[in-house]
Amino acid sequence: MQTELLQLERLVDDVEIRRAAAKSLKGFCLTYLPHHFPADLSDFFDEMAGALQDHDQRRLEIIGFRGCAKSTMASLALVLWAALEHPDKYPFIIMLADTTAQAGINMAAVQHELRENELIKRDYGHLKYRRIDDPRPEPTLESDEDWQKTNSVLDNGVRILARSRGQKVRGLKHRQHRPSLIVADDVEDIDWVRTQENRDKSSRWFRGTVLGGVEEAHGRVVIIGNWLHTDGLMARLKNTGIFTVLEFSLLREGDGTEIERCTWKAKYPTQKAIDDKRAELGDIGFRREMLLQVVPEEGQDVLPEDIHYYDDPPFDDGNYLAHGVDLAISTKESADYTACVTGEVTWPSGKLEIFIQPHPLNRRMAFHDTMNALDDVRHSSTMSSEFFVEAVAYQQAAIDELERRAFAVTPMHPIKDKRARLRVAARYIKNGTVKFPRTGCEQLLTQVLGFGSEKHDDMVDALVYLILGLAGAGIEEPIVHLI
Repeated sequence: MQTELLQLERLVDDVEIRRAAAKSLKGFCLTYLPHHFPADLSDFFDEMAGALQDHDQRRLEIIGFRGCAKSTMASLALVLWAALEHPDKYPFIIMLADTTAQAGINMAAVQHELRENELIKRDYGHLKYRRIDDPRPEPTLESDEDWQKTNSVLDNGVRILARSRGQKVRGLKHRQHRPSLIVADDVEDIDWVRTQENRDKSSRWFRGTVLGGVEEAHGRVVIIGNWLHTDGLMARLKNTGIFTVLEFSLLREGDGTEIERCTWKAKYPTQKAIDDKRAELGDIGFRREMLLQVVPEEGQDVLPEDIHYYDDPPFDDGNYLAHGVDLAISTKESADYTACVTGEVTWPSGKLEIFIQPHPLNRRMAFHDTMNALDDVRHSSTMSSEFFVEAVAYQQAAIDELERRAFAVTPMHPIKDKRARLRVAARYIKNGTVKFPRTGCEQLLTQVLGFGSEKHDDMVDALVYLILGLAGAGIEEPIVHLI
């Protein structure tokens, strides 16, 4: 081992060998950043490095387990390699993080290597802070000191800028250059993705501001992170189909023991090492952070695997439609939504099945608009309809109006504990009595799966009223007696 180290030191001392090695990202890492890679490399190191260095990979998404060196590779090594080895191709680089503090930490790591790494200084020159003629982005939001902490200009003219989630990216320029490389590193965390409102914010910012801000012809966007939510940014970007997606789990698929399936045996050399990591993170944390599984929080009443789907509803003549309605009669931005979830009720072989219809009603409406919308729902099918409507406080007036319009209405007098109601209704979801379409109920399922953390739960309430309303009626097949 000592002989190998001496040979490596001699190779590093040879400037021509160093310059040749740095042509690849892997060679750059092993030559200039070996202190960031103390253990033997993982099985997937070459694949990750190859994808990151590929100039033609204009949209790249990497999902990797905690500690797999994805941040070191992307936010440090790739940024340095692009700035130093390819300044003409990447004259303006932006690093993104979830918070301003983390963005500053990422930039500090890059600046430290540029200032303190003797081989980098010897071969590439020194970092220099300089004033630039083009306007400073968001000057009113950052002090000059903060601006310098997140903004670096190298001797070769490359500018590296660090930003946080939500900050301006679109429209930024360095001299005549728009961002040529954007590296987004864990721009969401587990607390942020709990609510759909936050997930929507991330998606609008990234797809509108980040993707819209990169140089159009050749600019690259690399995003790294983990699966935090089935509706999180990483999942949404994967579903667009425009990103090349690579996933690196601690354990690969296949038979055999965990240690045989381990993708980084130098870091986890024994089964005990893997078991210790599982004990450290807990089962949920280990599956989420190390195995790349989207795992619900403890206490979740309905899990993704509990959902039963259908492809084609029966549409039999003997069926009818049942509607669960949660009323919120107001158009104010702070108001809840009025929701109406519809299910086709049928009894194949004498067994009840409820086929939830796609695209449930879910919007803010005034009283008159609500009545008309429910009337439209009633007349959207030739099948008969029954409505189960929450009857509390002012909502009784809505029930009276529906009855005046000849609706078949069953008032629902729910208990106050929403979670208790959902747990009762969840039995029918889990046993397959209630089935969902494969598309068209994404927002409803998001509220069901994320109940308790999502900002809105109106469609959950409507679904629960639908299920419990039928259950309260005995959910038995109606029998028609001919006289």
